[in-house]
Amino acid sequence: MPRSDFWSGLAVAGFGLLALLWMIPNYAGSNPFAQMPPQLVPSIGAWAMVICGAVVAAKALVQMLRAGLLPLSGDVHWQAIGWAAWPFAYVAVAIWFMSFIKITWFGAFLIGGMLLLLGERRWWMILGCSVVPVVLLYVLSVYMMRVGVV
Repeated sequence: MPRSDFWSGLAVAGFGLLALLWMIPNYAGSNPFAQMPPQLVPSIGAWAMVICGAVVAAKALVQMLRAGLLPLSGDVHWQAIGWAAWPFAYVAVAIWFMSFIKITWFGAFLIGGMLLLLGERRWWMILGCSVVPVVLLYVLSVYMMRVGVV
């Protein structure tokens, strides 16, 4: 487990650094009249990611050094990597498909399909977890548009 914790910590810290150095400065925008700058909250989150990822990676590195393990291993389980990659492929195909239809209505099918593929068979759970968030998002967006926030 320390090896996966090490690489997970590095990935989280790396993504936090990417956010701090590239995403937030280029895409957070600016508003000179705002009470709180638009970069503040994303920067706090990115710093939390960097710190937490570094702590997890450092702890795992200490555990690996004590156990005499190397960070890299020649024993690659391709079947496990393939099994871990299919949800990403599912979401990638869904994003491509959503470019042709209304996203709001497809969300329930996307979530329900993922739950079915993950092994959920209780219909009330699939219905509740897939339809309720989409309906609430739709109601919230309609309400926000009516009020004039969006």
